[in-house]
Amino acid sequence: MIAASAPANLRELIEATLSLTCPDGEVPVIEQLCFAARWAVVELSDGRAGRAFTFNGQHAVYGALDFEHMRSMKCLLGMRADRAIAQLFREGASAAEAANNQGASAQASLARSVALAIANALSCELNAPTELEERGFNVSAPTDRSFLHPEDAVVLIGAGMILQESAATCASVDVVDMRPRATLQSLLLNAHGERYGPGQVRFHGVEDTTDLVARADVVGITGCALENDSLFDIARLPRKAREFVIFGPSAQVPMELLAALGATRIVTSRIVDAKNLIDGMLANFDAAGPRSATEGYVVTVHLTSDKQ
Repeated sequence: MIAASAPANLRELIEATLSLTCPDGEVPVIEQLCFAARWAVVELSDGRAGRAFTFNGQHAVYGALDFEHMRSMKCLLGMRADRAIAQLFREGASAAEAANNQGASAQASLARSVALAIANALSCELNAPTELEERGFNVSAPTDRSFLHPEDAVVLIGAGMILQESAATCASVDVVDMRPRATLQSLLLNAHGERYGPGQVRFHGVEDTTDLVARADVVGITGCALENDSLFDIARLPRKAREFVIFGPSAQVPMELLAALGATRIVTSRIVDAKNLIDGMLANFDAAGPRSATEGYVVTVHLTSDKQ
């Protein structure tokens, strides 16, 4: 593995990514930006591409995004990736200062999402399965859930990937999510009272995070938590968990950096056909693009006792 220390926040993570992916100082420029559904996609001049989650639609916890927010990114086209990242952090900081304005808060969030998408694009070749295996990682199929055991207490930060499998396999599942519960749960009203679904999953606000993480056997956290720095905070919480799983396409920076944060598994995917992905996103309503344009896998940082 490449030697890496734990980054303290998104900016440090991206600066470390630049050092690992552009060691000779040759930095590609931003060729294309595509925004669709809940994703920002960046294609670089050398063909590498990456994506990151945007907090939009039902996920718009920082305020709704519109095309004006996205058009403001047009100035990045033709800009070196490192300079684009620096500009995005400047703009994000300025918008964050006006965070009492919901539109400004959404703009700050989008700037950080695009900065992460650029870092993920830079990491695309470094995260090819053959490259990962040469550096000592184990790479398995995207459906691999061998890290989930029937007796496990699972805590997920973000209701996303691995939720269904955790609920079907494990003894208990608790989910922390910033969205209103009405966007995540179903509610039945009848003469007998009320019942919430799914019944096997308990939902919590962020105030319960510390206690839940401390008790869990498996902690899973969405890669989009990199964007608001909450992943870095949660990685520092006391825990006894056997597994610390980072999931989602936003988690595509060099795997050594995620391992340095304590990750034992990363469930993610990288873009292998940017044109096909972008064409699919443009052609379909609320689409993340065709799966054939991406390559999914599970990265194991170290083998747990049941796999040895």
